[in-house]
Amino acid sequence: MIGKKTSSNSVNLIDFINPALLHPPSRKIQLIEQTKTIKLLKSYTKIPQIATEFQSQMIVNNQRIKNDSLYSLPFQQQYLEKDRQITKTERETSNKTRQNNPLSSLPQIPLAIINTQAKLIDLSRTNNMIQSPQNTDTKRSLISPKLKSNSNISNKNYTCNSTTTGSSKDSSSQIANTQQSNLTKNIMDSYYGKARKRKLNVTAKSFIVYDCIEHKTVLKRKSNKRVEVASITKIMTFYVTLLTIELYNLDVKQIKVKVTKKSSETIGTTAELKYNDILSMEDLLYGLMLPSGNDAAVLIAQAIGTIILFNQQNKRLDLKLIDIEQLSAEGYFYNHEFRFQYCPIEVFIKHMNKYSSQIGQQNTQFACVHGLANEDNYSCCNDIITLSIECLKYELFQTVISSKEYVTKSLYKQYEWKNTNKLLDKGFFGIKTGITESAGPCLASAYRSNEMDYYIIIVLNCKHMNMRFDDTIILLQHAKLKKMMTSIPY
Repeated sequence: MIGKKTSSNSVNLIDFINPALLHPPSRKIQLIEQTKTIKLLKSYTKIPQIATEFQSQMIVNNQRIKNDSLYSLPFQQQYLEKDRQITKTERETSNKTRQNNPLSSLPQIPLAIINTQAKLIDLSRTNNMIQSPQNTDTKRSLISPKLKSNSNISNKNYTCNSTTTGSSKDSSSQIANTQQSNLTKNIMDSYYGKARKRKLNVTAKSFIVYDCIEHKTVLKRKSNKRVEVASITKIMTFYVTLLTIELYNLDVKQIKVKVTKKSSETIGTTAELKYNDILSMEDLLYGLMLPSGNDAAVLIAQAIGTIILFNQQNKRLDLKLIDIEQLSAEGYFYNHEFRFQYCPIEVFIKHMNKYSSQIGQQNTQFACVHGLANEDNYSCCNDIITLSIECLKYELFQTVISSKEYVTKSLYKQYEWKNTNKLLDKGFFGIKTGITESAGPCLASAYRSNEMDYYIIIVLNCKHMNMRFDDTIILLQHAKLKKMMTSIPY
């Protein structure tokens, strides 16, 4: 910079010095500059009103140079003293407001990391620096409506609590903490977005996960759809047997049943019962659940149906040996009055549907005792959950479904049955597997690890045999993760 010479040929050194370099502009000058730049930006209709923190530096610097050239050193010194006084008062007032304002305790996130829209949201909530655009035609809103509503509600609640509660400091502090946690959650959602729902990579066409501790459904898919359930039908066969034994005060170990020809010739999965062999009712229940024996299901239905018929007709029945074929040959199942033959299996199926309606199953109908392919034999995930909860009340049911293997001796052979459920080594303790061509691979399982985790998981119509076990583990992991995420406070 070249200085100007005076008439006395003396050079003024002040002209060589840029006053902007010696002293920064005062607070008043800054406010004048900010108002001018905001007016310029408002005049441009396509851009909404913006805070001074985001205005361009080129405009600010040009305005600053022009204004600084108008003022000399003595004027700037006066303004500097005034500026210092103003800053002191501003600091004192800001400290007081921070102490009184509960929103000041919220975590401050650096503004340089986030985008301009998130900056404007944060600044509008804390310092009210930004005004909403006056033009309603603008497509973009600088402040999200959710955060607007939450901030207004929180302010109203603070004022109401201060007036109504009075001396109850604990309640007001709890409400303030909850409101602060809600505000922090909204801020985090505005910065990073809400958590996305993880897709369940499950092949089952319908499933359900039920939390037995909280008594609520955690996950589900088509849980009310009526479908064939294959050998999961045997859970109801077990349940009717338990209720009949409880009703007539019978002992499972003392009831002996002779294997019929019809039961020994039943197709599908079998317990390999030998014709004319004698087994106890307890042995048959293990043969029903562990190897999923269809022959055991038929023999149980014949024996329990016979017990029900004899008790209804007040006839005496020798429970030490129930020979169904001999009783039928002797005419015990023939009704001479109406001239028709009773079928013990049909009597048993009627009781299956009777108890099904009593426990509250709405989309279930039973037409067989073993679950072989039958369009009239169907159920749904929700109804299987209600049935499983009722069965788990009995200790005998829990001991049978949790057994990995069972060995028993009879008159003709020794039976060794292994449980078809492969999840017993992974924290599960039952309940039942099932598969047919029409129903697909199915599984009803129960998991209990500690006092906090107790689930019943039903998967129906899976893609492959082993996928029913994999699907169950995936659903269990999702249920645990969901419970953990809901229990974490913000």
